[in-house]
Amino acid sequence: MQKLVGKPAQLLGMIPRRASRWLVRLAVLAVIVPLVLQWLVAYIVGSDARILPPELLLARNLLIVTAHPDDECLFFSPSILGVLDRNKKVTGGLLVMSTGNNYGKGDLRKNELTGSCEALGISANRCVAVDHPELQDNPKVWWNTELIEELVHEHVRKWDIDAIITFDEGGVSGHINHRAVSAAVRHYAATNSQAPVAYTLTTTSTLRKYTLLADLPYTVLPFLWRIAEALSYPAVTAQAQEGNTALVANTWHRYLLTRRAFAQHDSQYSWDRHLYMVLSRYVWFNDLKRLPQTTTDAAVRES
Repeated sequence: MQKLVGKPAQLLGMIPRRASRWLVRLAVLAVIVPLVLQWLVAYIVGSDARILPPELLLARNLLIVTAHPDDECLFFSPSILGVLDRNKKVTGGLLVMSTGNNYGKGDLRKNELTGSCEALGISANRCVAVDHPELQDNPKVWWNTELIEELVHEHVRKWDIDAIITFDEGGVSGHINHRAVSAAVRHYAATNSQAPVAYTLTTTSTLRKYTLLADLPYTVLPFLWRIAEALSYPAVTAQAQEGNTALVANTWHRYLLTRRAFAQHDSQYSWDRHLYMVLSRYVWFNDLKRLPQTTTDAAVRES
């Protein structure tokens, strides 16, 4: 009888030990898998046409369109550095639709932006912060999208832009100014036959946003087959892209450049931004989606 009573007790004692072993194994996998994926995308297959479309990789003049000074390094640095670092012939440009003057620091933030652009490899003459009465930093005001379209088109022509990267409809943080910029660029791409190809940065939930690299396995899922193909047989860079998405990850060096860029925004560097620069997925990797363009433009591309 004592043996029968003792056996279940032993089994119950074994279950926690087994469970703890599995928890340890799962924890190790949760750390290793994102690191391996980051290494693959950042160092091994990141230049493959199936991961970073030639429309971006081979662009002669790239334009990033944002809403406020510091957006470029808080959200877009993997895309900016991923394109410019891989192809030294690409000229980067940054068009910021305001000086970030919500707290009366517009002039200071505009000057800080120049240092950030330099850290990201964008020259001062293509680092522009617009200061227009209808485009003032305000989290409660929907900006004039027609004016934004005009400014984007003006700089597309001025700088001979052939690829744009901007916010998607969620604006990453949900900021109303970000969403207005997205709406303007989306309308521009959809209605103007002279608009270059445009990609938008994917907005995620708040939980996914602050999981460092833990969100990468989920983000990589649509790219798994393409990554496997890239590892099996690398594509010629000029090949046509497969799909309308892109995945760009920071190397360790590019991550340090991101931190250096944001350090230029001294007026914005608070304790929570220190955490952001470690925990946010957007300083480690970006996934992008291509915007649909005009019927006229599509016909021209096919002919």
